[in-house]
Amino acid sequence: MSHLLRRASFGASKDELARFRTMGLQGTIDHLVDFDGVDDGELEARLASQETNIERQAHLQLWWLQRMAYSKRPLQEKMTLFWHGILTSSFNKTGASPAMFEQNELFRRMGMGRYDEMLKAISRDAAMLIYLDSRTNRKAAPNENYSRELMELFTLGVGQYTEDDVREAARSFTGWQIKGKTEFLFNERQHDFGDKTFLGQTGTWDGDDVVDIIMQQPAAHEYIVRRLWEFFAYADPEPTVVARLVKVFSDSQTEIRPVMRAMFESDEFYSPRAFQGLIKGPAELAASTVRSLSIDTTFVSLRRGVGAMGQELLDPPDVSGWDGGVTWINSSTLLERVNLANAVANGRSQNLTFHPGSLAGETAADSEALVDIYVDLLLGGEVADVTRTALVEHAERLRIPSVSSEQAVPEDERQRSVVYLILASPDYQLA
Repeated sequence: MSHLLRRASFGASKDELARFRTMGLQGTIDHLVDFDGVDDGELEARLASQETNIERQAHLQLWWLQRMAYSKRPLQEKMTLFWHGILTSSFNKTGASPAMFEQNELFRRMGMGRYDEMLKAISRDAAMLIYLDSRTNRKAAPNENYSRELMELFTLGVGQYTEDDVREAARSFTGWQIKGKTEFLFNERQHDFGDKTFLGQTGTWDGDDVVDIIMQQPAAHEYIVRRLWEFFAYADPEPTVVARLVKVFSDSQTEIRPVMRAMFESDEFYSPRAFQGLIKGPAELAASTVRSLSIDTTFVSLRRGVGAMGQELLDPPDVSGWDGGVTWINSSTLLERVNLANAVANGRSQNLTFHPGSLAGETAADSEALVDIYVDLLLGGEVADVTRTALVEHAERLRIPSVSSEQAVPEDERQRSVVYLILASPDYQLA
């Protein structure tokens, strides 16, 4: 259950974890996947009470991190994060504009629906039109940026198309422009209505036709299924796993929701290869820590740390998004992860409040029970014996008065110290 909630959610609070365990694995999968009927009014009220300028990156980062940490539809936010890393755009290119907010909402709204429909929507999306220069794509001088990335990074992968296909697809998207800040405009005068031959098919194609032709290719189905599996499960999935999920994707006319359900219900998703087989991305690390420990925060004191750990939300390094995996960890970002652990464990400010006593309860005095509570909550109960022993010994030492002070460490400090060690541990960096 903890493994599922780390991957399909951003961890779970103590109360959530207890409730999901009562519901059972299948009930929890159904709840996470079929989230449309889940009331998220509490989150919306929280966000509505804050002043958010959707044209400013920092404001939107705080808004989104809170959605990850407090949404009762966590898979919806996890899917939004996934699509942001695939169908990338950036504030660095759009500048102060509602475009990135609207794209983020597009992912949230369409992220579990049909992929062909989302591709058609993202092709008209203002942030994408700006980011890949598609708004400058005109009949007399087609711009190939979007058509190339549509195939290479969004659907087919390298080696599945030719340079002629790139050029013909670019012609199909000519005249797709923006009116005002974010309104899509089809400029007929700048559109090439002539015949194009794309992936072996000839016709007077436009952008929607290009998407339809791409999604007829088996390679497109395999590509997106593989990207989903590698984000939620583990790298280099077995061909049998990919084939099984491709069939689900194809049979459902490219709908994502059935694929996610099939993924979370598969044996391979819970295999030793999957367990702790991924490294938490910075946004995921911050949001899951807040969610798991029932911390109240606006993320004002954590936002910069997420960027320093290597993930500047809404501003990926390039069109391929973030590499992820082991690239999340280096000498600089690891230090920032430890700083996050320290900030959270010692959170007593108005902007970040952590109450360890409310989680440990009356059993906190028992060092073994204290450690087991937080190991269960933060690590799914899975920790090496030597690590657990070290944590218990540390917690026990803090209960004993020292020679210098003749007083034990205050109970609140003792619990915070145990939490800090777990959050800073190698185990906690793994999803």
